[in-house]
Order: sequence, then C-alpha cells, then structure tokens
Amino acid sequence: MKKKRAKAKKKSGLFSLRYLLPAGFFLALSVFLLLGLNRNPNEIPSPLIGKAAPEYALPRLADAPASIGRRALTPDNGNTSAGQASADAGAGADAKGTSDNLVSSQALRGQPYLLNVWASWCMPCLQEHPQMVALAQSHRIRIVGMNYKDQPADARRWLARNGNPYDEIIVDAQGRTAIDFGVYGVPETFLIDAEGRIRYKLTGALSVQTLQDQLLPAIAALESNGQPSGNTSPRPNPAP
Repeated sequence: MKKKRAKAKKKSGLFSLRYLLPAGFFLALSVFLLLGLNRNPNEIPSPLIGKAAPEYALPRLADAPASIGRRALTPDNGNTSAGQASADAGAGADAKGTSDNLVSSQALRGQPYLLNVWASWCMPCLQEHPQMVALAQSHRIRIVGMNYKDQPADARRWLARNGNPYDEIIVDAQGRTAIDFGVYGVPETFLIDAEGRIRYKLTGALSVQTLQDQLLPAIAALESNGQPSGNTSPRPNPAP
C-alpha cells in the first residue's frame, strides 16, 4: 500500500512539473516581450556617452551642393579652419570624388557640433532629413555629415535633390570611423561638445518628437553650461 502511495505521489509530482515548466517559460517570455515593446528602440546605450569622441581625419566630399545654413565652422585654433578650407572643398579632388583636404576631429573642437552618419542608399536617412534641414535653417548648432559607405556621386545627387543641411561633409568610405563610434547602422547622430566629448547619441531616424523632446534640450543643456552652439556668422560660398 505504501509503495502504491509513493508511486502515485511521484507520478503526481511529475505531472505537475510537466505543466509548471511550460507555464513558467511562457510567463518569462511574456515579461521579456512586454519590456521590449515598452522600450524605445532608438535608445541603445552607448559606452561612449560622456567620453571623448574617437579621433578622426577624413576627406571632404568634393563638389558638394551648397549648405542650407552656411556658417564658419571653427575658430582659428592654429590649424586651417574648417570654414576657410571648405571654400576649397573641390580643390585637389581625386577620382573617387573626395578632397585631399582632410577634416579632423581636432579642428572641429571649440564649439559643439552634431555628427550625423548618413548615406544616400539609407531610407531612414531620407525620413529624418526634414528635421536635419530645419535644424540647419535654425542656425542652432553646427552639423557635420559623415557619409557612410557611399558613392560620392550618389551622395552629391542625393544632397542636390533633398538639400544639404551640413556645414561639413566627411567621407567614411570603408566605415572604419563609424566602427570606432560604435555605429549599429545608419542613420545615427551624436552630439559632441566643445571639448570633443559625446553628450548624446540617437540610433535611427531623428523624428520631430525626438528633436523636440531630446535633441534640442540636450543642445540647450550645453548652451546653459557656457558652450554656445549657434553661430550665425556667414561663411562664403565656394568660388565658382
């Protein structure tokens, strides 16, 4: 009799375990999915926030269309200023459509700027472009475009068709600098302060809401800390 009871109890325990395991797995999966749905996919944490941005020196995109919000990019810090050099952006252009005149992260220091990683083949880049254009027209902050794994001719056509919001356009043909920045995919946008530290990162397209709720407040925070980001002094158009 005791053996029968023990056997029945063991069988009952196995029966319960058989149903408890799937139920527990389903509950855990439901919690995981719920957290995933409530999380903003653009808010991917970056270990670079608050740290110095990776150093770079990249060629300019030669013969780029005129910028919508032309401004002098950098103060004279001992190097050739980006504003002056951009007037000669087409000079020394090679067969690949880039200029031998490099833009370095060091030369861009002194004022905050927005680094926008984009490509002509990127559909989300086109979706966010009206926000970039509006930001350029506001003269709120300098915008540097990093053209990622693109063909220079395609990039120029894209900018001519949609407008050029960038004060500088640098070419990362192989994507190596983007890797240094931890880029997951285009577009990605970084707010870099006057000392060259990354203060904000956005993965994915910049929406109107994100511009208003996140990016503009981040820019305002830099301004309140004594880092004026706007510069309305005109930059001369490249010589014809």
